Amino acid sequence: MDKKDKQILYYLDQNARMSYTQETVRYRVNNLIKQGIIDGFITIINQPKLGITPYQIMLKLQNTDEEKKKRIITYLKENKNIAWVGDLEGNFDIACIVAVENHLQLEKMITHLYDSFSPFIMRKTISINLTGEFLPRDYLLDKERKAGVAPKYQAQEEIVVLDEINKKLCHLLATNARLSSIELSKILKISPDSVIQRMKKLVKEKIILGSTITLHEEKIQQAHYKLLLYLNNHTEEKIKSLIRYAKMNNRVFAIMKTLAAWDYEFDIEVENIHQLKEFTTVLTKEFSSIIKDYDVLRIVSMPKFTFYP
Repeated sequence: MDKKDKQILYYLDQNARMSYTQETVRYRVNNLIKQGIIDGFITIINQPKLGITPYQIMLKLQNTDEEKKKRIITYLKENKNIAWVGDLEGNFDIACIVAVENHLQLEKMITHLYDSFSPFIMRKTISINLTGEFLPRDYLLDKERKAGVAPKYQAQEEIVVLDEINKKLCHLLATNARLSSIELSKILKISPDSVIQRMKKLVKEKIILGSTITLHEEKIQQAHYKLLLYLNNHTEEKIKSLIRYAKMNNRVFAIMKTLAAWDYEFDIEVENIHQLKEFTTVLTKEFSSIIKDYDVLRIVSMPKFTFYP
Protein backbone atom coordinates (compact mmCIF):
# COMPACT_ATOMS: atom_id res chain seq x y z
CA MET A 1 0.00 0.00 0.00
CA ASP A 2 1.59 3.26 -1.15
CA LYS A 3 1.10 6.88 -0.07
CA LYS A 4 -1.75 7.43 -2.53
CA ASP A 5 -3.68 4.46 -1.10
CA LYS A 6 -3.20 5.85 2.40
CA GLN A 7 -4.52 9.23 1.26
CA ILE A 8 -7.63 7.56 -0.17
CA LEU A 9 -8.21 5.63 3.05
CA TYR A 10 -7.75 8.81 5.06
CA TYR A 11 -10.43 10.73 3.16
CA LEU A 12 -12.85 7.80 2.95
CA ASP A 13 -12.43 7.35 6.69
CA GLN A 14 -13.92 10.83 7.13
CA ASN A 15 -16.49 10.61 4.33
CA ALA A 16 -17.26 7.20 2.88
CA ARG A 17 -19.64 8.80 0.35
CA MET A 18 -17.04 11.07 -1.23
CA SER A 19 -17.22 11.11 -5.01
CA TYR A 20 -14.43 9.77 -7.20
CA THR A 21 -13.57 12.40 -9.79
CA GLN A 22 -10.73 10.38 -11.30
CA GLU A 23 -10.87 6.88 -12.74
CA THR A 24 -7.51 6.09 -11.15
CA VAL A 25 -9.03 6.76 -7.70
CA ARG A 26 -11.94 4.44 -8.48
CA TYR A 27 -9.49 1.75 -9.55
CA ARG A 28 -7.48 2.14 -6.36
CA VAL A 29 -10.59 1.98 -4.15
CA ASN A 30 -11.79 -1.17 -5.91
CA ASN A 31 -8.33 -2.66 -5.47
CA LEU A 32 -8.35 -1.85 -1.74
CA ILE A 33 -11.69 -3.65 -1.50
CA LYS A 34 -10.42 -6.68 -3.44
CA GLN A 35 -7.38 -6.88 -1.17
CA GLY A 36 -9.70 -6.91 1.82
CA ILE A 37 -8.17 -3.74 3.28
CA ILE A 38 -11.54 -1.95 3.16
CA ASP A 39 -14.09 -4.20 4.86
CA GLY A 40 -17.06 -1.93 4.38
CA PHE A 41 -18.58 1.53 4.09
CA ILE A 42 -20.85 2.49 6.98
CA THR A 43 -23.04 5.44 7.89
CA ILE A 44 -22.93 6.70 11.47
CA ILE A 45 -26.52 6.76 12.69
CA ASN A 46 -27.30 8.65 15.91
CA GLN A 47 -29.03 5.74 17.65
CA PRO A 48 -30.01 7.57 20.90
CA LYS A 49 -31.81 10.20 18.79
CA LEU A 50 -34.08 7.36 17.61
CA GLY A 51 -34.75 6.08 21.10
CA ILE A 52 -32.25 3.23 20.74
CA THR A 53 -29.85 2.45 23.57
CA PRO A 54 -26.55 0.78 22.63
CA TYR A 55 -25.81 -1.80 25.33
CA GLN A 56 -22.40 -3.44 25.21
CA ILE A 57 -22.02 -7.04 26.38
CA MET A 58 -18.58 -8.52 27.02
CA LEU A 59 -18.23 -12.27 27.46
CA LYS A 60 -15.51 -14.34 29.11
CA LEU A 61 -15.71 -17.91 27.83
CA GLN A 62 -14.92 -21.28 29.38
CA ASN A 63 -14.80 -24.93 28.26
CA THR A 64 -14.46 -23.79 24.70
CA ASP A 65 -12.22 -23.76 21.64
CA GLU A 66 -11.99 -21.69 18.45
CA GLU A 67 -14.77 -23.66 16.78
CA LYS A 68 -17.22 -23.04 19.65
CA LYS A 69 -16.14 -19.40 19.78
CA LYS A 70 -16.92 -19.05 16.06
CA ARG A 71 -20.37 -20.56 16.66
CA ILE A 72 -21.13 -17.92 19.29
CA ILE A 73 -19.85 -15.13 17.02
CA THR A 74 -21.97 -16.41 14.12
CA TYR A 75 -25.02 -16.53 16.39
CA LEU A 76 -24.44 -12.91 17.44
CA LYS A 77 -23.83 -11.75 13.84
CA GLU A 78 -27.18 -13.18 12.76
CA ASN A 79 -29.14 -11.49 15.55
CA LYS A 80 -31.04 -8.56 14.03
CA ASN A 81 -30.67 -6.40 17.15
CA ILE A 82 -26.89 -6.67 17.33
CA ALA A 83 -24.99 -3.81 15.72
CA TRP A 84 -21.39 -4.77 16.40
CA VAL A 85 -19.45 -7.93 17.21
CA GLY A 86 -15.81 -8.04 18.30
CA ASP A 87 -13.47 -11.03 18.55
CA LEU A 88 -11.23 -10.15 21.51
CA GLU A 89 -8.04 -11.10 23.29
CA GLY A 90 -7.57 -10.18 26.96
CA ASN A 91 -9.89 -10.33 29.95
CA PHE A 92 -12.84 -10.92 27.61
CA ASP A 93 -13.17 -13.12 24.53
CA ILE A 94 -16.19 -11.70 22.69
CA ALA A 95 -18.00 -8.36 22.77
CA CYS A 96 -21.16 -7.16 21.09
CA ILE A 97 -23.33 -4.05 21.04
CA VAL A 98 -27.06 -4.65 21.28
CA ALA A 99 -29.19 -1.84 19.85
CA VAL A 100 -32.61 -2.04 21.55
CA GLU A 101 -35.31 0.32 22.74
CA ASN A 102 -35.58 -0.97 26.32
CA HIS A 103 -34.09 -3.35 28.86
CA LEU A 104 -36.82 -5.95 28.27
CA GLN A 105 -35.57 -6.46 24.71
CA LEU A 106 -32.04 -6.72 26.08
CA GLU A 107 -33.11 -9.30 28.67
CA LYS A 108 -34.82 -11.37 25.98
CA MET A 109 -31.68 -11.36 23.82
CA ILE A 110 -29.47 -12.39 26.77
CA THR A 111 -31.89 -15.18 27.74
CA HIS A 112 -31.72 -16.63 24.22
CA LEU A 113 -27.94 -16.34 24.25
CA TYR A 114 -27.67 -18.29 27.51
CA ASP A 115 -30.22 -20.87 26.37
CA SER A 116 -27.86 -21.66 23.49
CA PHE A 117 -24.39 -21.21 25.01
CA SER A 118 -24.52 -21.07 28.84
CA PRO A 119 -22.01 -23.97 29.32
CA PHE A 120 -19.40 -21.89 27.49
CA ILE A 121 -19.96 -18.52 29.21
CA MET A 122 -17.98 -17.96 32.41
CA ARG A 123 -19.21 -14.41 32.98
CA LYS A 124 -20.68 -11.38 31.26
CA THR A 125 -20.39 -7.64 31.76
CA ILE A 126 -23.03 -5.20 30.50
CA SER A 127 -22.39 -1.50 29.93
CA ILE A 128 -24.21 1.37 28.25
CA ASN A 129 -22.45 3.58 25.73
CA LEU A 130 -23.57 7.07 26.77
CA THR A 131 -21.59 8.96 24.13
CA GLY A 132 -19.40 8.01 21.22
CA GLU A 133 -16.99 10.26 19.31
CA PHE A 134 -15.21 9.15 16.13
CA LEU A 135 -11.92 10.79 15.15
CA PRO A 136 -10.02 10.74 11.84
CA ARG A 137 -7.17 8.28 11.39
CA ASP A 138 -4.56 11.02 11.06
CA TYR A 139 -1.74 8.52 11.50
CA LEU A 140 -2.38 7.28 7.96
CA LEU A 141 -0.75 10.47 6.69
CA ASP A 142 1.55 10.99 9.68
CA LYS A 143 -0.46 14.11 10.45
CA GLU A 144 -0.57 15.74 13.84
CA ARG A 145 -4.06 15.79 15.27
CA LYS A 146 -5.75 19.17 15.17
CA ALA A 147 -8.80 20.19 17.14
CA GLY A 148 -11.98 19.90 15.12
CA VAL A 149 -15.56 18.68 15.08
CA ALA A 150 -15.95 14.91 14.85
CA PRO A 151 -19.12 12.78 14.53
CA LYS A 152 -20.54 12.22 18.01
CA TYR A 153 -23.65 10.56 19.36
CA GLN A 154 -25.00 11.00 22.89
CA ALA A 155 -28.10 10.41 24.98
CA GLN A 156 -31.01 12.53 23.78
CA GLU A 157 -34.01 14.00 25.53
CA GLU A 158 -35.87 14.60 22.29
CA ILE A 159 -36.58 11.43 20.30
CA VAL A 160 -37.29 11.43 16.56
CA VAL A 161 -39.74 8.86 15.19
CA LEU A 162 -38.92 7.71 11.66
CA ASP A 163 -41.45 6.57 9.11
CA GLU A 164 -40.97 3.16 7.51
CA ILE A 165 -39.17 4.54 4.44
CA ASN A 166 -36.65 6.46 6.53
CA LYS A 167 -36.09 3.42 8.75
CA LYS A 168 -35.26 1.35 5.69
CA LEU A 169 -33.14 4.19 4.26
CA CYS A 170 -31.08 4.38 7.47
CA HIS A 171 -30.66 0.62 7.51
CA LEU A 172 -29.48 0.55 3.89
CA LEU A 173 -27.01 3.41 4.41
CA ALA A 174 -25.75 1.92 7.69
CA THR A 175 -24.97 -1.28 5.81
CA ASN A 176 -23.52 0.36 2.70
CA ALA A 177 -22.80 4.09 2.78
CA ARG A 178 -21.78 4.03 -0.91
CA LEU A 179 -25.28 3.33 -2.23
CA SER A 180 -26.24 6.09 -4.67
CA SER A 181 -29.54 7.95 -4.64
CA ILE A 182 -30.52 6.06 -7.80
CA GLU A 183 -29.75 2.67 -6.24
CA LEU A 184 -31.61 3.66 -3.08
CA SER A 185 -34.60 4.91 -5.06
CA LYS A 186 -34.96 1.55 -6.82
CA ILE A 187 -34.90 -0.34 -3.53
CA LEU A 188 -37.22 2.07 -1.70
CA LYS A 189 -39.46 2.60 -4.74
CA ILE A 190 -39.35 6.39 -4.48
CA SER A 191 -37.72 8.99 -6.73
CA PRO A 192 -34.00 9.83 -6.47
CA ASP A 193 -34.96 13.42 -5.60
CA SER A 194 -37.07 12.15 -2.72
CA VAL A 195 -34.10 10.07 -1.50
CA ILE A 196 -31.83 13.11 -1.59
CA GLN A 197 -34.34 15.27 0.30
CA ARG A 198 -34.86 12.60 2.93
CA MET A 199 -31.11 12.22 3.42
CA LYS A 200 -30.66 15.98 3.76
CA LYS A 201 -33.39 16.07 6.41
CA LEU A 202 -31.80 13.17 8.31
CA VAL A 203 -28.49 15.05 8.32
CA LYS A 204 -30.18 18.28 9.43
CA GLU A 205 -31.93 16.47 12.29
CA LYS A 206 -28.54 14.96 13.26
CA ILE A 207 -29.75 11.42 12.75
CA ILE A 208 -27.08 10.85 10.11
CA LEU A 209 -23.83 12.06 11.67
CA GLY A 210 -21.45 11.10 8.89
CA SER A 211 -19.94 8.05 7.21
CA THR A 212 -16.72 6.10 7.44
CA ILE A 213 -15.00 2.86 6.48
CA THR A 214 -14.16 -0.30 8.37
CA LEU A 215 -10.62 -1.54 7.86
CA HIS A 216 -8.89 -4.89 8.12
CA GLU A 217 -6.21 -3.53 10.44
CA GLU A 218 -3.75 -6.40 10.06
CA LYS A 219 -3.58 -5.82 6.31
CA ILE A 220 -2.33 -2.28 6.91
CA GLN A 221 0.06 -3.49 9.63
CA GLN A 222 -2.00 -2.05 12.48
CA ALA A 223 -3.32 -3.63 15.67
CA HIS A 224 -6.59 -2.45 17.23
CA TYR A 225 -6.73 -2.09 21.02
CA LYS A 226 -9.46 -0.88 23.38
CA LEU A 227 -8.49 0.74 26.69
CA LEU A 228 -11.01 0.57 29.53
CA LEU A 229 -10.29 3.43 31.95
CA TYR A 230 -11.33 3.31 35.61
CA LEU A 231 -11.36 6.81 37.10
CA ASN A 232 -11.54 8.31 40.58
CA ASN A 233 -11.42 11.77 42.15
CA HIS A 234 -12.40 13.24 38.81
CA THR A 235 -13.89 16.65 38.24
CA GLU A 236 -15.43 17.92 35.02
CA GLU A 237 -12.31 19.92 34.27
CA LYS A 238 -10.01 16.94 34.79
CA ILE A 239 -12.18 14.81 32.52
CA LYS A 240 -12.10 17.46 29.81
CA SER A 241 -8.32 17.61 30.08
CA LEU A 242 -8.06 13.82 29.79
CA ILE A 243 -10.30 13.74 26.70
CA ARG A 244 -8.43 16.62 25.07
CA TYR A 245 -5.16 14.78 25.62
CA ALA A 246 -6.49 11.57 24.08
CA LYS A 247 -7.94 13.44 21.11
CA MET A 248 -4.57 14.97 20.30
CA ASN A 249 -3.03 11.52 19.79
CA ASN A 250 -3.42 10.78 16.08
CA ARG A 251 -3.85 7.05 16.71
CA VAL A 252 -6.87 7.34 19.00
CA PHE A 253 -9.88 7.08 16.69
CA ALA A 254 -12.84 6.51 19.02
CA ILE A 255 -13.74 7.71 22.53
CA MET A 256 -16.72 6.29 24.41
CA LYS A 257 -18.19 7.42 27.69
CA THR A 258 -19.74 4.42 29.40
CA LEU A 259 -22.04 3.52 32.25
CA ALA A 260 -20.09 0.54 33.53
CA ALA A 261 -17.47 -0.55 36.05
CA TRP A 262 -15.12 1.52 33.91
CA ASP A 263 -15.80 5.11 32.84
CA TYR A 264 -14.29 5.58 29.37
CA GLU A 265 -13.15 3.49 26.42
CA PHE A 266 -10.42 4.62 24.04
CA ASP A 267 -9.93 2.81 20.73
CA ILE A 268 -6.43 3.06 19.33
CA GLU A 269 -4.58 1.57 16.35
CA VAL A 270 -0.83 1.01 16.65
CA GLU A 271 1.94 -0.59 14.62
CA ASN A 272 3.29 -2.56 17.57
CA ILE A 273 2.87 -3.15 21.29
CA HIS A 274 5.62 -0.62 22.04
CA GLN A 275 3.50 2.24 20.65
CA LEU A 276 0.60 1.13 22.82
CA LYS A 277 2.82 0.89 25.90
CA GLU A 278 4.21 4.36 25.25
CA PHE A 279 0.68 5.78 25.05
CA THR A 280 -0.57 4.07 28.24
CA THR A 281 2.59 4.94 30.18
CA VAL A 282 2.41 8.65 29.38
CA LEU A 283 -1.38 8.73 29.79
CA THR A 284 -1.35 7.17 33.26
CA LYS A 285 1.56 9.32 34.35
CA GLU A 286 -0.01 12.54 33.07
CA PHE A 287 -3.37 11.74 34.69
CA SER A 288 -2.28 9.66 37.68
CA SER A 289 -4.56 11.71 39.94
CA ILE A 290 -7.72 10.47 38.22
CA ILE A 291 -6.84 7.18 36.47
CA LYS A 292 -7.26 4.48 39.10
CA ASP A 293 -6.68 1.53 36.76
CA TYR A 294 -7.10 0.39 33.17
CA ASP A 295 -7.59 -2.78 31.14
CA VAL A 296 -6.34 -3.44 27.62
CA LEU A 297 -8.26 -5.57 25.13
CA ARG A 298 -7.08 -6.42 21.64
CA ILE A 299 -9.82 -6.44 19.03
CA VAL A 300 -8.70 -9.19 16.68
CA SER A 301 -11.56 -8.68 14.24
CA MET A 302 -15.01 -7.11 13.93
CA PRO A 303 -17.22 -9.65 12.13
CA LYS A 304 -20.18 -7.24 12.23
CA PHE A 305 -20.32 -3.44 12.36
CA THR A 306 -23.32 -1.25 11.71
CA PHE A 307 -24.95 1.69 13.47
CA TYR A 308 -28.52 0.65 12.59
CA PRO A 309 -29.10 -3.12 12.48
